[in-house]
Amino acid sequence: MTDIASHRGGARIWPENSRIAFRNSAVLPVDFIEFDIHRSRDGVLVVHHDSVLGRTASGEGAVGDMDWAALQAVELIGADGETIPSFDEVLDILEPSGIRLRIELKTRQGGERYPGIEAQVVAGLQERRLLERTTFTSFDLPTLEELLRLAPATPTIWLIADKLLAPSARDLSGLCRKARLAGVPEIAIRIAQARDGDGALCRSEAVTLGYYGAHDEPAIRKAYADGVSAFTTDRPDIAISIRSELSEGRG
Repeated sequence: MTDIASHRGGARIWPENSRIAFRNSAVLPVDFIEFDIHRSRDGVLVVHHDSVLGRTASGEGAVGDMDWAALQAVELIGADGETIPSFDEVLDILEPSGIRLRIELKTRQGGERYPGIEAQVVAGLQERRLLERTTFTSFDLPTLEELLRLAPATPTIWLIADKLLAPSARDLSGLCRKARLAGVPEIAIRIAQARDGDGALCRSEAVTLGYYGAHDEPAIRKAYADGVSAFTTDRPDIAISIRSELSEGRG
């Protein structure tokens, strides 16, 4: 059955990309826990979604322009004093769970890649023997190409930006071909942009289709009905409940 990825640790239940979110997600029967990685100015990998502070964390400024000493003191909003976690801290929480990791590598505020971040992430996972439990995702195709060069056997997913599927520019077949030529076997599109027949179209291009942004019951039911590979959700609790209902119905 379609896999559930707890998005940023379950961002509509707990503060996103927080330690409490990861601890709570780690005891759920989900298939993946998804989180995002940036890098501090002095080279520490940090788990945070936005390239700048202000939405989910106090303060202001670009994450990539701040040293870890400053970032580790930045409090997450609504997280009872929790601060931004490092990649190593999150792995400490998730490693014992056995749940697969779905890691999105982010780019800097201006969209440029962090030089060498792919090798740093791969090395960190290899050191803990977690690479075989990891799937990499990114909106940036060159990031995935570099990850495949470094870790050819690791699953990768190209996240398709909304603008690439705008009605005036929609060419899902072309995007599938671009992914396949880059060696990326799977794409994920925002569920709100999905159309009937997208799964068959991707299969005809030898590419697997997944969804992101399935955050409520109707969207989650659609993801299951469409039979996609996996979907990310801020409400893993709803996804688990619906999966249980569907499994009982098939039984």
